[in-house]
Amino acid sequence: MRLSASFVLSILPKKVRNVLMLVLVACVAPSCVIQKPDETPFQQAAYYKNTSESINNSKPISITGDTLQVGWAKVNITPPAGTPLAGYGKRLGMKYKTVHDSVWVRTFAFDNGQSKAVLITLDMLIAPMSVAAGLETEYEKLDLKPDQVYLTATHTHTSFGGWGKKPAGRVMAGKYKKAVVKQTVQHIIQSIKLAQVRQQPARVGYGTANGAALIQNRLTGSVTERDTTIRFMKFEQAGGASAILTTFSAHPTILPSMQPILSRDYPGVLVDELEKNVNFAAFAAGAVGSHNTVYKYGDTFRSVTETGTQLAKIILREANQLKTAYTSELSTHKIELALPEPHWRLGDNKRLAPGLFYAVFGKYKAHLNHLQIGNTVLLGVPADYSGEFMAELETAAKSNGKNVLVTGFNGSYIGYIIPEKHYQLRKYEARDMNFYGRQSGTYITQLLLQLLY
Repeated sequence: MRLSASFVLSILPKKVRNVLMLVLVACVAPSCVIQKPDETPFQQAAYYKNTSESINNSKPISITGDTLQVGWAKVNITPPAGTPLAGYGKRLGMKYKTVHDSVWVRTFAFDNGQSKAVLITLDMLIAPMSVAAGLETEYEKLDLKPDQVYLTATHTHTSFGGWGKKPAGRVMAGKYKKAVVKQTVQHIIQSIKLAQVRQQPARVGYGTANGAALIQNRLTGSVTERDTTIRFMKFEQAGGASAILTTFSAHPTILPSMQPILSRDYPGVLVDELEKNVNFAAFAAGAVGSHNTVYKYGDTFRSVTETGTQLAKIILREANQLKTAYTSELSTHKIELALPEPHWRLGDNKRLAPGLFYAVFGKYKAHLNHLQIGNTVLLGVPADYSGEFMAELETAAKSNGKNVLVTGFNGSYIGYIIPEKHYQLRKYEARDMNFYGRQSGTYITQLLLQLLY
């Protein structure tokens, strides 16, 4: 998903390109187009102070009620053949021709009598802004508030697009398809209703496993700066049915970019293999921002199968021994995320003016999600968040008697969030896709730490 300024501008439709050129011409001063990055420490900036105060003034409170009830459901969201694929700009809106494996929405519903929540994971590149906006209009009918809905995605780069309205959205997801967005929203609503109907008192457990053999740091090649942990939650209903929700930080980008075939990549094989042993399984992309998958057989479906199958075996080995227990604690929280001006880079020390960034990408609200189930906290971010931050978050969580899972793509998108030390690397994660500057990773991580304490 490479979106450098020059690349995006070169492949925009002619009319859009002409409008942007007029904007450039209208800017008499060069500083209107190309600017220096703002290196003001984020701790001194209004955007940090505002978001930090918002967290401090409305700390998530774990609400104790009756025994937690949990339900789950999945609904097929595969659109018709001819829908664009999403994930790689060089596809130029290429449409898929065949389905290797269908894509789904998988939903968990939680209720303890005092509070309720739903967790939705989509077999898509992200939880798109257009889909999130469509869902917002339906929550009241479902007796849900926006902060009770936790969105995420598997981040497969071979699922469908058609959901991006702005030029950059068209680059990475093809031409906008109103019918595809509407259908996706309807299927998500259906999955929520089904999951709620199927709720039963359930025991909950949290576990981890070692996925070191299947992941690498693609920014540096380091074997120490990796998030190798597979994290999962296990749910066991009183009626005997069981489910697993799992995260991993390896990018699902095994399959070749120019193959017009719809697929879930390795997360699809993973959940299918898990469902041979449990009644339901779901995957959410973890801190994938600087990590990719290690596989043996090239960019092939064989590699997809091997990776997903191996991950499932590792998880089941731990899950079969995991103790679960009833809990009554459930809380949800949604924090509006104030952001600095965008720093869409040109070279080492220049950036395009914010107005040009917004013209290409749009100006969307962003937020962080907090969902606590028992003593496990899920944190949702609107980004490719780097796994290099996970050690710090886990240390903080453990010191507070909690477990933590981080998931990305929560209904908005702010690019790659990586450590400051990588900012000058000549990598697209640091150059083309680091939309909010050198300090964005430290800033977001500081907010997540606040949510944990």
